[in-house]
Amino acid sequence: MKGQKVMKGLSFINPKFIHEGEFESITAPAKSTHFNRKLIALILAACLVFSLAAAAYAANLFGIRELFRTTYRELPEAAVAYIQQETAAAEVEEGWSCAITESLCDNSTVMATVTIRGGDKYIVVPTDADPNGSVGVIGIASEQTLSEYAASQGKKLLLVGASILKVGDEEIGGGSQRMENISESEMIILTQVSKTVSASSLEAVCLVYAREEGSNEVQRVELPFVLSEAPATSEEMVYHPLNFNAIPGLTFGDMTVTETPLGYNIRMPATVTDQEASYNIMKVEIEGLTYGEGGSIEDGTGNWYFEASMCQGTLGDILVVHYYDWDRQPIGEIEFKK
Repeated sequence: MKGQKVMKGLSFINPKFIHEGEFESITAPAKSTHFNRKLIALILAACLVFSLAAAAYAANLFGIRELFRTTYRELPEAAVAYIQQETAAAEVEEGWSCAITESLCDNSTVMATVTIRGGDKYIVVPTDADPNGSVGVIGIASEQTLSEYAASQGKKLLLVGASILKVGDEEIGGGSQRMENISESEMIILTQVSKTVSASSLEAVCLVYAREEGSNEVQRVELPFVLSEAPATSEEMVYHPLNFNAIPGLTFGDMTVTETPLGYNIRMPATVTDQEASYNIMKVEIEGLTYGEGGSIEDGTGNWYFEASMCQGTLGDILVVHYYDWDRQPIGEIEFKK
């Protein structure tokens, strides 16, 4: 393991888990002038931290791979090689810090892990956490509320979040966040967005934001980083609708499918012919495929398309797309032929 990775691993270990008292039974060699019990305890503590860090990084407990697993499923092995280590970081005057640790993207999806540390001042919690809610939300077994627990530790709550703002020249909106507390003062966030611009190398910006409990002031930090896009593993495939107006309120164009190490990315354009009928659509399923992220997006010109990314499954010459209403009842289905 490289030194840099070791130090990064060490930084994730909460010092409260290391106590000299745990090593009180260790005695120094007789008549030694170079060693004493305290020094041996510190050495063993350092070894313990080192081994914990090594094991944690070997299992990827704090990175994209693990958070992707707990959010969706196992990250495809083909995509693991394209995970990039990142170094963008910032110290904030108010007493907290943030850093981008990893990134991964293909022609449709961008994801990054962001670590936020509250230092000696803050208990770090999700941006939508209720201060009067249970402290269990950050993994602590207690009947106290978040506010009560923070006060008992002589700290304040810091409500945090992160989102990718920009990829290349494309302004990004929306996206998702998966938050995991490593300790009470440290959180890692998997933030993920969709993009349309594609290039082997793209400059990106991640916004990290935080608010101290009881304050209306939002603290913002922009972290620039460079994406390295995983290449497509096949030529773009085109599927033609066999009945372009099979779904009430919509007409369809050609579906395009691209395969990357993250899976299949699908784009299916549609024109709205009946607004009320289109509002009745709640869910879209592609027969034989599962997808990590998906939804209908308006391109700014009045045209819509359904986009599904990181799809897993088997593609045939015919793809059947099912539409459901808000009562989860079938609306209809449309077939696309390769």
